[in-house]
Amino acid sequence: MNALRPVGWRATWLVILLSLFLTACGGDSSSHSGGDPTPPDSGNGDDGGDGDGGGDNGGDGGGDTSQSFTVAVIPDTQKYSRYSPERYIVQTQWIADNYQEYNIPFTLHLGDVVDLPRADSEWAAAMEAMQILDVNPETPYSILAGNHDVLNSGQWDADRDLAAEPFPRYFSAARQAGNFSTFQGADDTGFNSYHIFEAEGREYLVLALDWRVSDQSLEWARGVLDEHPDVPTILTTHQLLNIAGDGETAIFTEHGARLWEQLIRSHDQIFLTFNGHHHGEAMMVGKNDYGRDVVMVVVDYQSGFWGGNGMMQLVTFDLTNDELDFMSYSPWVAAIDEASRQPQDELSRWEFSVPMDFEQRFADLNQGEGIVAPGSIEGTQAYWILDSEHQITATDNSVKFMDASGNGNTMTLVSYNDPQGDLSNFFQVTTDAPAFGYATGSARFTGRNEIGGYYLTTDGPGLTFEQSAAGQPGFLPQYTIEAIVRLPEGWTPENNQWSGILNHQPGITQVCNYHSVSCSGSDASLGLNVSSLKEFQWVSTSQNGKGQDNWSWEVSNEYWYHIALVNDGERVQMYVDGSLVMRTGVDEQQGLLVEPGQPWSIGVNSWQGNPGNLFAGDIAEIRINNRALGRDEWLYNQR
Repeated sequence: MNALRPVGWRATWLVILLSLFLTACGGDSSSHSGGDPTPPDSGNGDDGGDGDGGGDNGGDGGGDTSQSFTVAVIPDTQKYSRYSPERYIVQTQWIADNYQEYNIPFTLHLGDVVDLPRADSEWAAAMEAMQILDVNPETPYSILAGNHDVLNSGQWDADRDLAAEPFPRYFSAARQAGNFSTFQGADDTGFNSYHIFEAEGREYLVLALDWRVSDQSLEWARGVLDEHPDVPTILTTHQLLNIAGDGETAIFTEHGARLWEQLIRSHDQIFLTFNGHHHGEAMMVGKNDYGRDVVMVVVDYQSGFWGGNGMMQLVTFDLTNDELDFMSYSPWVAAIDEASRQPQDELSRWEFSVPMDFEQRFADLNQGEGIVAPGSIEGTQAYWILDSEHQITATDNSVKFMDASGNGNTMTLVSYNDPQGDLSNFFQVTTDAPAFGYATGSARFTGRNEIGGYYLTTDGPGLTFEQSAAGQPGFLPQYTIEAIVRLPEGWTPENNQWSGILNHQPGITQVCNYHSVSCSGSDASLGLNVSSLKEFQWVSTSQNGKGQDNWSWEVSNEYWYHIALVNDGERVQMYVDGSLVMRTGVDEQQGLLVEPGQPWSIGVNSWQGNPGNLFAGDIAEIRINNRALGRDEWLYNQR
């Protein structure tokens, strides 16, 4: 092994030891020669720290009252355990020496603790490094198995011969429980565990999952999360994200997609994930089923110089400025005099911040079926904001939009008439937004019937409404339905006539029969459409049958319109940009009728219960409310 060490390694190691000695004697192991970047300041004003560069912590109001703490992340240490234990030791020693100064309440190890799972010497090296943290109950850590830490990396954790596996022998649940009060438990395999630590007045749960989590272990993990629905959670595992060929873009692995679909997206308390395994660094912000951010990070330096040259990651929770600050940092390089460093001796890298309103992100966790948007006012039954902020992350590259009312009517993009070519040729989420409403962008539909395209659809589980006179659910006695749309410059009747903005797919006859009302027709039972004369048309079926349609004037291209359909229980009236249209409210229409469980769609019309006539243009928002809203409540007047 000595042959693998670079020339002068003994001298370098003496420098490291001297640095550690100086730290123990009151020196500063994180100080550097001129201009070196340093780890993030704790910002807590302790130990005489001066957050503003010249204030007096001892005076009234003179100290830095900002709040923050830092979580240390140790990615794959396999090369250290095998070839360079001293680099591993310096990582944990730096944490042990600096956990108070940098307010580090917890450390995460991302697996691949060793390189060769049958090499006892590597496990001994890893144990020596981690024991530096073990001896102090104030430096707790979680640790998990990577593919190099198990005897057969292709096995699920529940299929292993646990008596033969080295990982649970060296890092057993009993050992962790004996060292740290943060340890809360492990599953039957011993490969999955969880901790709860406290920082700045809030508890955080760390869920450390195995390299290959079985269905049995996933069920255990769900149980842990279900028992702690209000505790913000950091999930760690060895593989979740990979890095695309550009070296920058994070993508789901097959195993990571399984974790996202079966665990992460449905548990709102998971706000941050870390994994190693894939060399490099990348980050993705996903949207869970509640429309809230999940920051996911892949970081691994084991394929770099000397297995990473001591590079680890520090993540600062800046509670004052509402952001997560990331920086990769090498305490090994920090201990080398700057003049003696070689080009490969990189001190820090990958510094970036991710905005996170912690109070908002951690409020009402797992409540309802989605986060409620500001525009979801009293009586909102469904609310679709078609911008990137409300687009849910899906591992199969499908496009989904949450229901911002919190009622679970998630819209999913589906194809019509087999469109050929890239999705972007037919559908895009853009940053174009109207000057009113709450959307920060919009969905652009560019397909047409003969070439195919895409539309959004949902079975509307939250759109059951009240019981009609026939005793069937699906009756809305009053309502206000709003849409914010823009037609494209190239709109033509030949390509775009009778296209649908909002649609309830079953035909008039089907819904009338369902509610035992005497009426019939092949049009959609409910639809906001664009006619052949480029008018907005409203078709609806009410408790007293199929009434007259409502019509606007001929509208313009490349202009954002707000459409409001207001039914007071007696008549429905159409307003466009706040103006009452001429052909509206002609006869009595008592609310509206739908058939629960049947599709609702955005971007397509229907005929005889089948989708057809694709919409062309931009749609920013659609909202359904069970009241006749006053004008001041309309989206048109929210700016």
